Amino acid sequence: MVNKFGSLSLQGKSVGKLTFAGRNLVGANADVAVAMLNVNNTLNTENVTPQAGFDFSMSFGTPLKLIDAKIIAGTARSNQRNGARVATKTGTLLPTSDARTDALPEEEYDAVFVSGKDKTPHGRVRSADAFDSHDLVLFRVTPNYKTDNRGEVARDDYDEPIISNYQFNFIQHSKSGDVGNDDNIVRILVDPAESERLQAGLKPGDKLVPQGLKFAFAGNDATDWTMYADTLVALDEKAPEKPAPNQIKSTNNQPVKEKG
Repeated sequence: MVNKFGSLSLQGKSVGKLTFAGRNLVGANADVAVAMLNVNNTLNTENVTPQAGFDFSMSFGTPLKLIDAKIIAGTARSNQRNGARVATKTGTLLPTSDARTDALPEEEYDAVFVSGKDKTPHGRVRSADAFDSHDLVLFRVTPNYKTDNRGEVARDDYDEPIISNYQFNFIQHSKSGDVGNDDNIVRILVDPAESERLQAGLKPGDKLVPQGLKFAFAGNDATDWTMYADTLVALDEKAPEKPAPNQIKSTNNQPVKEKG
């Protein structure tokens, strides 16, 4: 399975202002208690599996903060037979007055967690939990074609297939000796125009570092995560220290703020 990552650390404060909405039961057997949280005083909610001893009897609207959070692959209540999984958030929920903060420094959260369909940002995550971005060796680039409502390849006015994006497929160099393990494959999607610009000078074995990484949870039998990048730079080039500007967008929850 490509992009099979166990979990990603999530920066709780980047999710938005959280207030307690109630208790919910999730999981394959509806036996996992989670805290429902309203985000930024909107009707958008997040489910978080809190720490042991969390007080589910607190008043509606109680302000909370989330620290040491993670996004993991949880079990879906439906489509279990097909191996479907869902993104599940866990972490420690505390009163906003509590002085405790994330164990990880802020600069470690260098990527964005986005919704799968429209790439809406939902918080900052730590890419190093998935792989070492300086350990990628390119071996293949292939196009993904846009499909119509019948599942057939969509074509433009000249009857040419429409490309949605390109798959840049990498082997993790430190694990390249383990040739029989597909879990070592990292696949990153790049928009067509940028992909075509990049491919002109690329060859197998090139070491590339993704810039402006975004993670979306897929949770199907082929991959747990879909990854997007704004671009890729050669390992020996100086990579920017901050995400590309177009990585950060306003959302219905809250703008995911760029570090400054």
